[in-house]
Amino acid sequence: MSSETTNKLILKASLPRTSDLSFVGRFHHNFGFEEGLFDYLLDQKDMWGDKLFYVNERQFSQWVEKGKHKIREIPMSKEQSGFPALELEEIPKQQFEESFGAIGDIDLKITKGGHVAQHTLKKGDCVSLKEAIDRNGLALNVGGYVTAIKWLHYSSNSLLAVFVINSKEGLASVVNDPALSVFPKKVEPLAAIKTALQIWNYDVELSSLKLSQVYDTSEFGATSRLSWLPAKYANSDSGVLLGIFTDGKLHFFEISAQNTPETTYYKVTKPSWSVWLDAERKSQKLPIPLTAFDFLDHERVIVGTFDGAVAEFTLPNSGESEADARIPSFVTYITDSMINSICVADINKSKVILVNTATAQSFAIQYDQIRQGRVEIGYTVSTLQPLFHHTYRIFVYPDSAESIGYTFARHPHMKHSLLLKTELISTFHISEYLNHPFAVVGNTCGDVYVMNIGRKIFGMPKALNKLVVPLKIWTLFQAPGESALTLSGDYIPVTPDKNEIMCTFTPPEVVISAAAWNENFEGSSTYAFGTYTGLLVLERLDPVLI
Repeated sequence: MSSETTNKLILKASLPRTSDLSFVGRFHHNFGFEEGLFDYLLDQKDMWGDKLFYVNERQFSQWVEKGKHKIREIPMSKEQSGFPALELEEIPKQQFEESFGAIGDIDLKITKGGHVAQHTLKKGDCVSLKEAIDRNGLALNVGGYVTAIKWLHYSSNSLLAVFVINSKEGLASVVNDPALSVFPKKVEPLAAIKTALQIWNYDVELSSLKLSQVYDTSEFGATSRLSWLPAKYANSDSGVLLGIFTDGKLHFFEISAQNTPETTYYKVTKPSWSVWLDAERKSQKLPIPLTAFDFLDHERVIVGTFDGAVAEFTLPNSGESEADARIPSFVTYITDSMINSICVADINKSKVILVNTATAQSFAIQYDQIRQGRVEIGYTVSTLQPLFHHTYRIFVYPDSAESIGYTFARHPHMKHSLLLKTELISTFHISEYLNHPFAVVGNTCGDVYVMNIGRKIFGMPKALNKLVVPLKIWTLFQAPGESALTLSGDYIPVTPDKNEIMCTFTPPEVVISAAAWNENFEGSSTYAFGTYTGLLVLERLDPVLI
């Protein structure tokens, strides 16, 4: 890559203020001079500028068909994934339940505008929010404490992966269990923490969820983040799901949809593939735990380690031996502490890698010059995974414990642009494939927000924060003296930069632990969030259906 291109990739720190620039000036400052991008983003402004909280699915599909809205392009394969098959042992439902245990019933009050609906949700029970409070969604007890959720992209059947954990000693012991920490720990056969991967089929037309498959993953421990490999295979209802587990390895699971009348239960004896990094220091006996990952593309993954290194691995394919695939393409140490998160952005025909660490240092690194093409960026105490928005060329992530914002990939070292101030942010998600401008954010106080990021990017400079208008769409809380949880569906608009931040004691039962947008055209307005109670809430925001 030429030095001229390199200099354009990450701009230097001597940048002018942008608060008073016109839209054209801000565009060139934030996006550069990519041919055709200006007109495309002007169309984006017209399409999404008046949308606050809803996605009109039919209109959205028409925009994509006409080329007015671009979705993320991923490779199409006429063959299967190339990963080895999962090694599974099918087990009876009773055997799984005896091993995994039960979290108990969820006593739930659902309220909106003074209307109250009382429900007791046993494991697997589901209640229609349409019938309860006239909201187009579902609430169900998934039977385990939710730590991660993710929708399979571009599938004919909407598959929702939900990762759950449990302990016979209850939620209080789970929260403090060493198995959930980032420190090296060997998974014991009789560990108190039991884990499972659930695959749910979402029927968009019937607005129903059906538990299709359950995989016992207790042998590998727990994970707090799931991701699907960015590729599509001959069977559009199959994909490769991965996550970093307690054993410090990145495990891959090839999953296919099943249309059986009953739920199928499996014990995973060996994942489809695993990535780990052997210790380079003689004093280490175990592999160095992996702590973060992201995709360079559908064939390569980049990982961060417990001791401050980043490494690249090539994923298995038919032309490579397993021994070669186990060897990292490179390993380089960039810090003296743990890597908290890694996020890869495609920009100017190259890649920028955002790396957050456990120290007061974070970096944006140019992939083509990983040793020298580096700038230091604003440090964040949040351990949440940053996400890259492919249309707006921005990194979205919490810049502190109580606020979330974004930086442009063209100058990631500049100050964050604020999107929302709230209590401790515990989860968030933006569309990684459909590229619509909406974000869903959850916090430790049980609040869930939806907001349109694009309104701030395209708005008038001096009115930017006023244009975002985050909407609090749910609040999960436990009233004093009550054991039941209350799910409030009252809509509450908030001001992004003036939201009140309170120091409060939060019971773990109300923490929003995971959230995700549906990445399929049918049901594209659907999001889901989970909690440590085992409560999963799903809602479809198409205004035509409301």
